[in-house]
Amino acid sequence: MNKKRQRPSPIRPADAAKGAAAESAFRAWLDASVLPHIYVEQSPISVPVPLRGHIKRPDYIVGIPHVGMVAFDVKAKTLYPEGLVFDLDEIRRLRAFARMFRVTIYFACLDPEGGHQAYWVRLDQLDGIPLQHMAKKPVLILPLSQAQPVDMRASFYDAFWDAVFLG
Repeated sequence: MNKKRQRPSPIRPADAAKGAAAESAFRAWLDASVLPHIYVEQSPISVPVPLRGHIKRPDYIVGIPHVGMVAFDVKAKTLYPEGLVFDLDEIRRLRAFARMFRVTIYFACLDPEGGHQAYWVRLDQLDGIPLQHMAKKPVLILPLSQAQPVDMRASFYDAFWDAVFLG
């Protein structure tokens, strides 16, 4: 039986502007790093009809020369005392995309007020986080100590190396 998905609530114009600014800052950083990347067009027509509402596309696909690709979903994220808050439905749809396309996805969480400090969270880091509710919405909250701090004044390569370094 197919369950009909509810449409996400519309984004407030001020929040949309902050999100667009964060995506623009991330793109400028990728450009400055002279890194191959593609912005993933976000209109409904870019997803096959049967998958609409079931997958969410990340914002950028980044090519790591001689390694492969990773994807980034860029967010203008407010830091709460509890940590970074992620919408559960969005996480589910990104997980479906990651499975279908066999790609690692990171959230790139930028300060909505601008600045050089950002945090990266790999999608699978949210797998064991307990479900909570904020404003009656199901969310996952990752303590800031578990996010990868990223200084966007440094190169993307340095940030990526820090994110994948196992030592």
